[in-house]
Amino acid sequence: MSDPDQLIPEEEEDLLDWATMTVVYAVGYIRILAEAIERGDADLQVDPMAWENTLTAVEGVMAEQIRGRLHGPTPITVEDVERMQRLRSLGSAALSGGERSPEFCPLALRCMESLFGPDWKRASREAAFCARSLNQEFHPGSGT
Repeated sequence: MSDPDQLIPEEEEDLLDWATMTVVYAVGYIRILAEAIERGDADLQVDPMAWENTLTAVEGVMAEQIRGRLHGPTPITVEDVERMQRLRSLGSAALSGGERSPEFCPLALRCMESLFGPDWKRASREAAFCARSLNQEFHPGSGT
């Protein structure tokens, strides 16, 4: 009898591709939003729906890492997922015109590091470029 969680190779490859792109776009949006908040920009440069969907998806990727179905550059803990949930909430509040919490930027740095490890600064610059490109494709008037 086979394990119901066992994926066939094509499904494994699809899951890995989805997880990789989810992490890239999540870190890109995190960096874009953190920089805009830090500068005090009026336009936060991230589509609120894209933020919510991408951060929710990355929480799923992190949960799959905890379950052992995916592996990333760093081990993910339940605390990492909880930090990401907090970051999503703070970002959503800022994007809806609410408070721009001083907790956001330091938390954003920790979340990016938990996803990419010690090379998070370089990786986050590249991820922000990818996220801006995707955002321009789907939301041409958004300012990014």
